[in-house]
Amino acid sequence: MMRRMSLSARIWLPVGVLIAGIAGAAWVWTVRHHPDLLWRLLDLQVYDDAAASLSRAQHRLYTHRFGDAGLPFIYPPFAALVFYKLPLGFAALKLLVTGLTLGGLAAVVWVSWGMLGHRRDAGRVGATLAVTGAALWLEPVQQTLAFGQVNVILMAAVVLDLAQPDRRPWKGAGVGLATGFKLTPAIFIAYLLVTRRFRAAAVATGTFLATVAAGWALIPGASRTYWFGAIDVGDNVGQDFISNQSFNGMLRRLLGSGPAEQALWLLLAGATAVVGLAAAALLSRRGRELAGVVTCGVTGLLVSPISWTHHWVWAAPLLVLLTHTALVRGARAAGPARRALWAALPVGLVLLAFAWPMARPGTAALTPQGLLWRLPYEQGREHRWTALQTLLGNGYLLAGAALVATAAGLAARAAPRTSEGDAVAARPRTDTVGASVNGGGSPP
Repeated sequence: MMRRMSLSARIWLPVGVLIAGIAGAAWVWTVRHHPDLLWRLLDLQVYDDAAASLSRAQHRLYTHRFGDAGLPFIYPPFAALVFYKLPLGFAALKLLVTGLTLGGLAAVVWVSWGMLGHRRDAGRVGATLAVTGAALWLEPVQQTLAFGQVNVILMAAVVLDLAQPDRRPWKGAGVGLATGFKLTPAIFIAYLLVTRRFRAAAVATGTFLATVAAGWALIPGASRTYWFGAIDVGDNVGQDFISNQSFNGMLRRLLGSGPAEQALWLLLAGATAVVGLAAAALLSRRGRELAGVVTCGVTGLLVSPISWTHHWVWAAPLLVLLTHTALVRGARAAGPARRALWAALPVGLVLLAFAWPMARPGTAALTPQGLLWRLPYEQGREHRWTALQTLLGNGYLLAGAALVATAAGLAARAAPRTSEGDAVAARPRTDTVGASVNGGGSPP
């Protein structure tokens, strides 16, 4: 039985309202003053234009480029069907996707607190507002909003799905839909398998196959092109670009593209997938479901051929996990120095991934830019980095690798604990959100 906790509403509610209000107002002000940079939503244009091309000729989906930026469509056919003949103009579509992204971000943060054992009360509302406000200004979220990407929406589909009790017959459907839209969430099907939730894994697999079947039934020409010829279209988007924070991106910047890079990437990706999934499974079995889910998500980012910085939206539930750990461990730490050390966990994440208002060449002043973009990039300059620039230029990747290594060490060393962060009683895997929010009462 999960031990339920309450966050102080007297502290967290005003703090949350203040942080969310300032963060939201600053974001709206920045977008209104830099619409050419932050409200063009170039990737959403690609989705919209690519879906519209299906009415003319299906083969165009994977042979043409779309939107103002002239980018290829690299997603499965189901993703194009989602945007096909929507009864919306592009202006309304921008508002819809932005609203879903903001709502999805808040939902992920809310559910993450629940997975850690916090009651549905005013304190949890305040903590959700506070972390959502901070997460809004993390670079992955800012870039997701600026490009009109769907990363937060897909993450929400996965997290809200995995947070359901295992007895729910539809558990796995969200993972399957996310995989049908973008193949990389398939790692969560493997996560369901290694955590022995076979029914949910079957539901996820069946849902994914249903999206593939829908593509074959409705746009067979595009489906044939993708599954038998264009599944490697990611080769067209410059995988050595600074924004690709995966092992593949790092190795292409260091070694260039070739057989040696491919072999080393496969070795690193395979080893990381095994270690990351094993760690996530052990954490889940020991009642640390959020830690398991975050570890799995970060593992997927590391091993994927392409993990642009805007794919790293898993920083949002990670921020919840680190904040919770800092609160619980810090409260029990002896002395201010140790309390400060625990507090440094979420602060360090924000320092790494915060989209600081700054200017960079070719952009207007005070647009949100991550620290990564202070390095030289484009026109092959990533291949000429110094040793220090190489470390900084792979900051997300190295932080993600450190997280997976830490998770593996904790999972291997720790016996089943009495809590996640020593505050939540060990419970069966099925006691996720449902067990953490039912009722009130005093903890046992």
